[in-house]
Amino acid sequence: MTRRSSRETEALTRRPSRRGFLTAAGAAATISLAGCAGSGTSEDETVTLQANSPAAEGSVHGDAAAWLGEVVEEETGGEIEIEAFRNSELGGQIESIENVSTGGLDMYVIPYALTGTQYPPAQVFDAPYMYDPDNPYEDIYEATNPTNSEAVQEVIENLASEANIRSIGSVVQGTRRVTVTGDPATNPQELGEKLLRAVPIGIYEETAVGLGAQTTEIDFSEVPQALATGSIDGQENPYNIIVSSGIHENTDYVLETNHMHTPLAIILNEDLWQGFDEETQQTFYDAVEEIQPRATDLIQENIEGHREAVRNEGGEIIPPEDLDMDAFRTQVRSRIREQFPDFIETIETIHGGEYR
Repeated sequence: MTRRSSRETEALTRRPSRRGFLTAAGAAATISLAGCAGSGTSEDETVTLQANSPAAEGSVHGDAAAWLGEVVEEETGGEIEIEAFRNSELGGQIESIENVSTGGLDMYVIPYALTGTQYPPAQVFDAPYMYDPDNPYEDIYEATNPTNSEAVQEVIENLASEANIRSIGSVVQGTRRVTVTGDPATNPQELGEKLLRAVPIGIYEETAVGLGAQTTEIDFSEVPQALATGSIDGQENPYNIIVSSGIHENTDYVLETNHMHTPLAIILNEDLWQGFDEETQQTFYDAVEEIQPRATDLIQENIEGHREAVRNEGGEIIPPEDLDMDAFRTQVRSRIREQFPDFIETIETIHGGEYR
């Protein structure tokens, strides 16, 4: 799809749309009108939104935008469609978030913490040991619902006003676990002997430190080789990423610390969002809720296969009952309280109680 020049998009934004799902303000700077061919709007025009993801097809992260597009296209009678790109085809993670903010990209699917590069408090939705451990994914869907509690609404509205990014809800990426080579680690003290690759985002890095590990920052693409050469002892990710990236091939132990249940935010450019009328906005909200069970089912269907893939490579899985979960949980929460004091009130509201 061809992207318009700033002059062309400015002209498009000024042109009133004849479709009922857009307000008189027209489409925002990033939308493309398929089939127009530069000849002006037509009764048969389709608004095509471009969505990016860093993940591959076959994963929740890679497929969420396509799923959303199926629902939205059906509900709007084909008047809105979503063109889903995967494997960072439209740009890397930080680049894509910035492009959603500026209007260079319509939509992106990414962990909330990464939107914290534009508005730091958005990291609260990725806080470790915050969601219900017995039913984390349903808890995530409720907690990240844009129409939920005032605390949630405040974060989402501030993300929109401060960064020009609108979150319309989330799907789950999975539950994050620690992988290590060498000796096993069942508590923070033993994990302190390991050097882990930490995601270079505040709340992720401090979570790894809270778990007891020493940390280093390397690009994710370098992790499998770093594990193979022994330059790092481990990392942390959901099973689907551990297996799809080949990390399991150089893993002796998976520690099911279950320290993060990660929500993937579905974000749009705020100007684009404000170009939709209320009915269309509700269509998007409803579509997110409709695809959430599909995301949960895919993760749960694949989890045993991913565990088996680890075992087939000689890795051993240490379940929560064989870990000092109380120590991990207490130490991690203490670290987050210390490093992010301004986030604690919102975290406790989402958590539904004291966060210690």
